[in-house]
Amino acid sequence: MKALIADSYGPPSQLRLTEIKTTELKDGYVLVRLHAAAVNPFDVKLIGGALKERFPVEFPHVPGMDGAGVIAGVGEDVEGYTIGERVFGLFHESGTLAEFATIGGTDPRLAHLPDELDFERAAAIPEAGLTAVTIVRASDIHEDQHVFILGATGGIGLFAIQLLKARGAHVIVTAKPADTGYVRTLGAEEVIDYGAGDPIVELGKRYPDGVDVVIDLINSGDALLRSAGAVRRDGTLVSPLGGPAQSAFPEDVNVRYVMLDARAGDLADLARRAASGELKIEIAETYPFAQAKQALADLADPKEHTRGKRVVSIP
Repeated sequence: MKALIADSYGPPSQLRLTEIKTTELKDGYVLVRLHAAAVNPFDVKLIGGALKERFPVEFPHVPGMDGAGVIAGVGEDVEGYTIGERVFGLFHESGTLAEFATIGGTDPRLAHLPDELDFERAAAIPEAGLTAVTIVRASDIHEDQHVFILGATGGIGLFAIQLLKARGAHVIVTAKPADTGYVRTLGAEEVIDYGAGDPIVELGKRYPDGVDVVIDLINSGDALLRSAGAVRRDGTLVSPLGGPAQSAFPEDVNVRYVMLDARAGDLADLARRAASGELKIEIAETYPFAQAKQALADLADPKEHTRGKRVVSIP
């Protein structure tokens, strides 16, 4: 099969498209003929070596986790999936910037794909969408509560804004002026221009007592201590990036560090919402398979602003 591979740790420029052996179908797994894949910051960090202490990579390595396609093979002991069905999911054992990938047949990160949803939009959902679901669940937001999102124009923010709005939250986000209209179409009711000054200071002017929930998709480590200053008494700070121990924060701030936690039905629910038009999918750019490494290079480029998701079409 054709695949994009990394031969060692390094930047996306070292990736190459080549022929490799098709991923082996094991018992309990399904083989998916992929038609689209999406790239994530995690993919860039993984091949770049930034995560090699926690997530070491075996080379040659096929990057990519998000994918959508058609079932091409069904292993023993798999129920609920048949050859020819359209599916999408978050693949962790074989990369999705390839013609084929495998995933466990009972994995909650795999779901059927509604006919109304094309492969490219479906591929944009899994990692960012399921992370947003995990964050919103951890925030325990209720109707009419105020939530502030730092870093709202990326993939996770795309879904988090809409899911929070669906719960009846009053959503405040940071964004560039050029993205103000975009985040408002997703459901943001207030927008703070992070280029005009410190967004934490600006939020404090609007809400001197803080807001119910702060979701920080940008900062990690000690930088989160400043974000906690925007949380009201007994409010919640949520981060998928990690930071100091709870003891480092004020006692009246509840800190929740989250990792993607997909539960049965989560991915199918996102697909249903997207297929009905309830959930908007923003694709920053779609690349042909021959330019797959450019998708990762653009995502890694600090001068490139990514709004939504970058997707690769696989013929």
